[in-house]
Amino acid sequence: MQAKKRFYKDVTTDAGDDGWVIKLDNRMLRSPAGALVQLPSPDLAVAVADEWRAQDEHIDAASMPLFSLAVTVLDRVIPQQPAIVSELASYGDNDLLCYRADDDDLAARQQQFWQPWLEWADSAFGVSLEVATGIMPVNQPHAGGFHDALQQFDAWRLGALHRAVSLGGSLVLGLGFVAGRLDAEQLFNTAFLDELWQNEKWGRDYEAEDRQNYIRAELAEAARFLQLLPDQPQAGT
Repeated sequence: MQAKKRFYKDVTTDAGDDGWVIKLDNRMLRSPAGALVQLPSPDLAVAVADEWRAQDEHIDAASMPLFSLAVTVLDRVIPQQPAIVSELASYGDNDLLCYRADDDDLAARQQQFWQPWLEWADSAFGVSLEVATGIMPVNQPHAGGFHDALQQFDAWRLGALHRAVSLGGSLVLGLGFVAGRLDAEQLFNTAFLDELWQNEKWGRDYEAEDRQNYIRAELAEAARFLQLLPDQPQAGT
């Protein structure tokens, strides 16, 4: 698909009826689905405006990660927030941290870096998750407790959480990320512990490294997105 040509000169921000809006030559910016882009903080509005201001002759959507995440919230999360909550809660039924390796060395590393997060989930949300060796599904009778916790999140944090969980495969780590208990790099290193261990043992996989670098960058932008949101008390902090 051919990139769209830049069609505006000036980019400004302004207070709207329900948030902060971005104007391209005094025309208010809208999402791909047509929603008015109203952002929950002036800091986020300025950062998104900067992405639009930085565009050259053609608009490169890949160079606007904050705008991308914002319109995902507007077009997908807000219109179907209960479904997004249920989708995220379902990750608790098969959380990455509950599946341990047969290899003793790797299993020991998983125990060291993963078990504290399961203990944190129990303490913060009252959800005790079972652990097993191998990849066969584990029954998690208490995982439903995540649903109640997720209902406390606003749509903007749910959007960032969804991005982190879909990239990392762990609801528990995603919740820790949104709560500010681990940063983007710590989230990556913990979620991809198995792959990093394989790299140490067998050597670098350059194709895998390209994918990992992409995920690192996406998580870093999700962290920046969270930092630009207004404060909201969250469970687990």
